[in-house]
Amino acid sequence: MFDINIKIDDISISSIEKEDIIYIQKWINNQQALNINIENPLGLKELYQRFLEYYVSESEFFLKLNRGENLIGVLKGRLEFKNNNEVWFWYYLIDHEFRGKGIGSNIVKEVMNYFSNNFGIYNFYTGVPAKDDDIKRFWLNNNFNLIRVSKNFFNINGEEIDMHILKAKAYM
Repeated sequence: MFDINIKIDDISISSIEKEDIIYIQKWINNQQALNINIENPLGLKELYQRFLEYYVSESEFFLKLNRGENLIGVLKGRLEFKNNNEVWFWYYLIDHEFRGKGIGSNIVKEVMNYFSNNFGIYNFYTGVPAKDDDIKRFWLNNNFNLIRVSKNFFNINGEEIDMHILKAKAYM
């Protein structure tokens, strides 16, 4: 577990705790219900498993994004300590109501700045399904560039889908 606390105006970014899990699971399923392409709701057991993975790992982070008392997003990722240290963003979801307003981009920028300023990390990556144009567009608009394609990485409802690996350098 990599503990993070960041404040951006009226938005707080902090590590998810065990007592947050049920609320976050309901929030994620509510967000997914707004997207007609999502067929299966996220189960509590599955989310708890993801929480445990993060909780026992010293290099993973799982963050809740709150505006005041209201949850507006979650961000899960991992630090990779290699020759060139890097951060991977694995899961990022912003409240449907806040999309397209620059809030999600501002959060990504501030999280990247946090890792750059505090840990000297300048390489950031994410992997997105090749078919998900909205997610790809978000990352491309945030200075991420396609660097690799992993063929048939995802199996979604029996369909093999490529993963696009995107990379960005820290804002300086």
